[in-house]
Amino acid sequence: MSNVVKVTRKFQVTIPEQVRKKTGIEIGEKLLVKYDDGRIVMQKTADIEKLAGAWQHIEDTEDFMSDARRLWRTWKLKQS
Repeated sequence: MSNVVKVTRKFQVTIPEQVRKKTGIEIGEKLLVKYDDGRIVMQKTADIEKLAGAWQHIEDTEDFMSDARRLWRTWKLKQS
């Protein structure tokens, strides 16, 4: 699906209706915009509320963060 859109003087574009419907983009929603190998890519951001409970196996945030920091330090040392 391809559509041509016009960039306004304020560098705004309108996302075509059929694209909005297919992706479920709604008014006020934030999009991630990035440059990728000569293309401008827009994608929906992760809905933080949908992630709630995704890590139910983590009982204590402090223990989890301590483990994550320890692993990050060992990874950082290996990269040097």
